[in-house]
Amino acid sequence: MKKRTRVIIIAAGLFAALLGAGIALLPALVALNQVKAEIAERLSQATGRSVTIKRMSLALYPWLGIRLDGATLGNAPGFGRKPFAQVDDVLLEVRVLPLFARHIVLRRIVLTGLRLNLEKARSGLSNWASLTHHAGKPPRRPVPAPHPHEPPALALVRAAGIAVTGATVRYRNLQTGSDYEVSRFSIRSGVVRPGAPVALRLSGRLHLGVRPPIPFRVRVRAVYRAPTLTLAPLHVDVAGLVVTGHLTATHAADGFHATGALTIPPFAPRPVLAALHVAYVPRDPKVLTRVAGAFSFALTPRSLQLAPLHLTVDGTAVSGHIARTAHPLLYKAHLVIGALRPLPYLPAPSASSAAVPAPIPASGATSGAAQLPLQASLLIQSLRVHGLTATQVHARIQASGGTVDAQPLTLGLYGGTFVGGLRARLGGHQRPWRLHAQLQNVDITALLRALHLFPEFAGRLDADTHLTGRGLTLAEAERTASGQIYAAIPQGSLRGLDLDFIARDPRAAVGNHKAKKVAGTTFSHLHASATVAQGIVHLHALSLRTSRAVIRGQGDVTLVTRAVNLLLNVALPSGLVVPVRVHGSPGHMSFGVSLNRLLGGSSPRALGSAVKSLGNRLEHLFGGH
Repeated sequence: MKKRTRVIIIAAGLFAALLGAGIALLPALVALNQVKAEIAERLSQATGRSVTIKRMSLALYPWLGIRLDGATLGNAPGFGRKPFAQVDDVLLEVRVLPLFARHIVLRRIVLTGLRLNLEKARSGLSNWASLTHHAGKPPRRPVPAPHPHEPPALALVRAAGIAVTGATVRYRNLQTGSDYEVSRFSIRSGVVRPGAPVALRLSGRLHLGVRPPIPFRVRVRAVYRAPTLTLAPLHVDVAGLVVTGHLTATHAADGFHATGALTIPPFAPRPVLAALHVAYVPRDPKVLTRVAGAFSFALTPRSLQLAPLHLTVDGTAVSGHIARTAHPLLYKAHLVIGALRPLPYLPAPSASSAAVPAPIPASGATSGAAQLPLQASLLIQSLRVHGLTATQVHARIQASGGTVDAQPLTLGLYGGTFVGGLRARLGGHQRPWRLHAQLQNVDITALLRALHLFPEFAGRLDADTHLTGRGLTLAEAERTASGQIYAAIPQGSLRGLDLDFIARDPRAAVGNHKAKKVAGTTFSHLHASATVAQGIVHLHALSLRTSRAVIRGQGDVTLVTRAVNLLLNVALPSGLVVPVRVHGSPGHMSFGVSLNRLLGGSSPRALGSAVKSLGNRLEHLFGGH
């Protein structure tokens, strides 16, 4: 009997408690529409924009839950009628007992179906600026000052978690024409305490025009202490490209400011470029296989600086700093690069575009990088282009609208120096270029071997060159090269070939003479001037001295076929001048005395003198009587 009585008493107490709670909450339930209107009014006053809530409901068990359906925040003036933000459902679950101590302890906050519309006008004004710096209109009705003995306002103590699911964020910039959208955007947080770090996970799909979306995921530990947001550590994965580091951001009166440091662990760039819809494919399949980097950055509304910057591309180290200014748009760079072979990284002929977000067709188009206004100072420790190897390359580069100008350009070239400049247009079908250079004390053997020309020469070359042409491949450059060349070799030799064969063996004058593989011919005072037209070098003045003769000549050298056709006038010590035809290709040179040139076109007196001189010379050498 006593046990039954005890159960009845406990049940009656629970019923009384529930009844009391229901009676206490009854006024709130009755005035729910009034509370909804009050919330919308306060939010409207705080933001200066219209706020509407379609429906508000309460749940009493097991948590006190507040649900808002169809909440809308209006857009800023001048940005159209489309709402700034809409949300299908907002759910807040609160512990009841802490409310009596004016504390808010949230179990969770869930936003479902958020749609956020971000826009920047052509004037540079954004539709979110007034939310972060809201001067606001005067409130529609005065807010009474708090009474000195009024209890403190409700304060957030802790939230077990915040979740945003199924969100869509669109960003339009009318200044640049950019239009981006993030779909399936979700945010999940760990425990939230004011002023304490909170763990966040974000994911979504980035849409860029008509291309397939790009997936991304972010893990970060964030802390906000007004007005600064700190993200550390930060882990970002965009289509397989991983970036880690830390970031500190502040929204000041002039806009967004951020500083931090990021690290890019080694990754394979080709799959990432494909996932990011970048159509750039280098012409050499063996390059762009491994990239890594690390840099610090400072971002303001007017500039971006990456310093210090360290990158490694296929084993080539790059260090220095890069800066970008917004008005006017300009990129500045100072870079130190290790061993570099740039030509394999040029886009393959099948590439149809240059970069995201502005695709550039390969047909008649300009490289995206060259389109950017750029000022750069480069130091390349070793540079290899078309077989040529240069060291300690210093260049000041300006690029804009597809044209790249390297002026001045200095480098070490096979023991000598190169001083000059290069101007090239990287876009279009023709891709014209212009080169001017002065070479001093260059090892001509190594230079000609690298160009696959005539490695038989040895000596130190001084030259003054002015050339124009089209194309970026060696074959294109050789076919189209035009201009002028002036060259000198103070002392040198022609290995394996005998330029003194006439003076050494006059019997060679009776017919062709195949150049023999001999030690070579030492010469001095070689000077040459030439005009280059569409890949053919026309030698107008060639002169040199050997130990037995003075040689002058002219002729042609075809760069593409490496064909040589020269006419040399060999002046012997006796005064006899023997014309010699030189033709062939490197390693297969033939020499022959041109009797037609020797005898033809002469007057009878001159012809008789030449024949008599030649006969006396032959008789003297052969010991005739």
